[in-house]
Amino acid sequence: MSEADEQAEQAVVAFIRQRRPHDTLIAEEGSAHEGQSGIRWLVDPLDGTINYLYGQPHWCVSIACADADGAIAGAVYDPSRDELFTAVRGGGARLAGRPLAASTVGDPAIALVATGFSYDAAERAAQAAVVARLAGKVRDIRRAGSAALDLAWVAAGRLDAYFEVSRSPWDSAAGELLVREAGGVVTWTEHTEIVASGRPLHPALIALLRASHEIDG
Repeated sequence: MSEADEQAEQAVVAFIRQRRPHDTLIAEEGSAHEGQSGIRWLVDPLDGTINYLYGQPHWCVSIACADADGAIAGAVYDPSRDELFTAVRGGGARLAGRPLAASTVGDPAIALVATGFSYDAAERAAQAAVVARLAGKVRDIRRAGSAALDLAWVAAGRLDAYFEVSRSPWDSAAGELLVREAGGVVTWTEHTEIVASGRPLHPALIALLRASHEIDG
């Protein structure tokens, strides 16, 4: 957590609470409010904090609005590039008003795949072993450091796929909707792993990841 995370969260939470006081709100840095409307907001005020602190231009703000059936709307804003990715359930995904479409690549051997790692060293080592087994079966691996922005890039076709062990709904809620509304597929595996890709690639990628995990028993 950084001071920037806290300040960004305070600004976003205040904006939502003023306009939607009866909604539930969950934010990464601890802000929470239990509402009765059946609507909840999932806020990651600064996804990619380490990148931000080091001056690397790959971080974003991620906000999703959800009901009992999942995300209704989502937005991922990249201040470094002034890019706003938005999605509405059943209404498609867009970047600056332009419709987005996920990759049509179907062969893992030519797929550019992004991932991320845990802050916990032991868990990160286990994740790296899975990535090492996958690396020879895809075009290349990218690790940029922002889950929400990686998902937005899958929706935009800038990446063919993304996977990562994830336990925080605010990291992925908006990005998941972006991918699905861009025609892609999102699966949560038995390894608490989110896998997002264009539709043609998805079955083969899931199979490769499961095989990479099975080596560990």
